[in-house]
Amino acid sequence: MPAEHVLEHDCTAWRASSQQMANLYSKGVRLSRRGDLRDIEQQLAAHATRRLFTVRSVDGAALAIKNPMFGQESPIWKPRVKFRDYWRLIQDQPDDPEGTHRCSYLPHWLNTSAQSFRGVIANPDTLFEETRLAWLKSRSCALLKSRLEQTAVIKTVSKIICFGLGDICRKPPEWLGRHASARDDDDLEASFVRGAMTQHAIALTFAQVCREVAGCCDVALLAQDPDYTDEARAILTRCGFSIVGEFGAGGFAEIDDASLVFSVFVEAPLKQITADMARPAIIISTGFDVFNDSE
Repeated sequence: MPAEHVLEHDCTAWRASSQQMANLYSKGVRLSRRGDLRDIEQQLAAHATRRLFTVRSVDGAALAIKNPMFGQESPIWKPRVKFRDYWRLIQDQPDDPEGTHRCSYLPHWLNTSAQSFRGVIANPDTLFEETRLAWLKSRSCALLKSRLEQTAVIKTVSKIICFGLGDICRKPPEWLGRHASARDDDDLEASFVRGAMTQHAIALTFAQVCREVAGCCDVALLAQDPDYTDEARAILTRCGFSIVGEFGAGGFAEIDDASLVFSVFVEAPLKQITADMARPAIIISTGFDVFNDSE
């Protein structure tokens, strides 16, 4: 005999959403779209005056999201774009509202009060130039140049896009100073930013080699890191960088087949987004993981 009541046991919205994402992905639907990334970047740039943001889910639906900082005179919360890779879309149930379960990107808010309090190091221009010259004299730099010059595809590169190379001006947090109290403050500040400075010096080498091989200066050098201070943006701009993607999305929309993509410690699923955008000439990044922490 049929049961009088049919129980919707485990028929949750999250389970239906995760299955839909798996179905769409198996059909070749892209999780990231160039137009969506440019659009959310432009919206967040106007976060001080926008009451609502519009995001587009993987299945193409447009969703309106309230701006929690609308109307605030001096907001301490700043927006960034937070991405979800494929595995998180199908395996990790989020705490966000049900309507956002099908979104591969969303506005995310960070409290910047402590970070802003830290200030910037003394003479970052001088330290960056010293770091750049030290890199140019290194064996690693000579080896990198040699390898690049021997790579045939380097001739096709017209754009270098850097992700997550780090800020080069912000002072270290106070807790780091307490744990390194025996060191001179200037040495601590220099060591804190030197890694990021070296990474930007490497990017400048990429640009130099690509321009020499191409025989022109038309190779663009772009950098995206939402953590950049205003001082870092100014220094890098003077050194030839074009700063893109202040909120963490616009730089990805710049990736094309003639790009050299250079990333170090980026929180976004770089390889997944890159595959949805284009097939870059060269990708240089850390590791081969796919952010699948669910297994």
